[in-house]
Amino acid sequence: MHGCARDVSAGYYFAVVNAFIFALVLLLQGAPAGRGGAAQGAVTGQIQTRDGQPASAVRVAAIPAPPPVSGIRPDDGIQYYVAPPPVRVTQTDDQGRYRLVNVPPGRYLIAAGLVGLATYYPGQIDALRASVVTVTAGEPATVDIKLVTPLGGRVSGRVTPPPTAGSDEIAVMSGVTLAEVAEIPIGARGEFAFGRVPPGRYLVSLFPTPPGFGSLTVDVKEADITALEIQRPKTYTVSGRVVTTSGPIPVGLLAMVTDKSYVPIPINPDGTFSVRAHAARHRFDFGGMPSGYAMTSVRAGGRDVANGLTISDADVSGVVVNVTAPRDLPRIRGTITGLSGPATVELRGPIIGMLTATTKNGTFDIPAATPGLYYLRVREVPQLGTTHVVVGWDGGNVQLKVP
Repeated sequence: MHGCARDVSAGYYFAVVNAFIFALVLLLQGAPAGRGGAAQGAVTGQIQTRDGQPASAVRVAAIPAPPPVSGIRPDDGIQYYVAPPPVRVTQTDDQGRYRLVNVPPGRYLIAAGLVGLATYYPGQIDALRASVVTVTAGEPATVDIKLVTPLGGRVSGRVTPPPTAGSDEIAVMSGVTLAEVAEIPIGARGEFAFGRVPPGRYLVSLFPTPPGFGSLTVDVKEADITALEIQRPKTYTVSGRVVTTSGPIPVGLLAMVTDKSYVPIPINPDGTFSVRAHAARHRFDFGGMPSGYAMTSVRAGGRDVANGLTISDADVSGVVVNVTAPRDLPRIRGTITGLSGPATVELRGPIIGMLTATTKNGTFDIPAATPGLYYLRVREVPQLGTTHVVVGWDGGNVQLKVP
């Protein structure tokens, strides 16, 4: 086993997309989402190996079945249909028995094993040939499956040091033969266990991905792999601020980048930032800014470090990211009649986090703003609601009246 540069960002993105599709499938099925006190169902049964023995530590999942009438079939291909992620997942005990609980009533495919290498009820490799199991809020549905796919070995390990409390860190397994990204919560002591995994080559990753950590390549055969060791890289604090030549700081993607890592840097409303990064030589990248903005330099200790800030064994402070803004940024002026005193005007938008101004005699003035769409509200007058303000290069003028 060895580390590599690949992470699970793409896999996580597709998991989010699949979650949306899953919600759409439930809507088409008419299945309740399990909220508001709606009664839930359950699925129980036993998983056996190909020779009829109890199959322990096997992943069992309830996957929403395609709607019976939709005009779209799974065999139309991924351009038209993408299988949703499982709604519930569990593992079998030492006797191969399992219980899926809190399953929203509806139509499901029950899969034993990792999707892509799983056996579908009643004993199919191809999900298109699987039988649909109807789950109701009454008696649990009983589903026994005899595997037609290899059992494989158990895969488990430990992350050192363990995750911080409340971080909700997960271990993620992906592979070219899998049709899903398998996720397992990491325990308080750093332990994780994926259960049985069919023979093959896989990547094991962490999410959120620790700075400087790549995925582990794991070759699974029939024997168990119970000693995966994931060493979390030591990190150091990098702090500083973003400065623009004029106007507010635009929304963008600031990051520290190496050939094998990407560390995003969150920017506070006042332009300050603080992030943890691993020991390496990092380049700074500031993408996604509106047209006309550009990062011109990154300075630390009196020198430009945009193309190479070296972090070795200590924190780094006083980093200044300089950004040039377009010349002659437009002005936003406004008048609010009916105010009883000074008020705070807030403007939020997809291109700027937030702009604020205090009224004087019912008027306000923001001398430099980035052109685009803003959502304006007056903090002290919530009854005014939210006003859409479109600011062009010729500026913006807002006229409001307190009801």
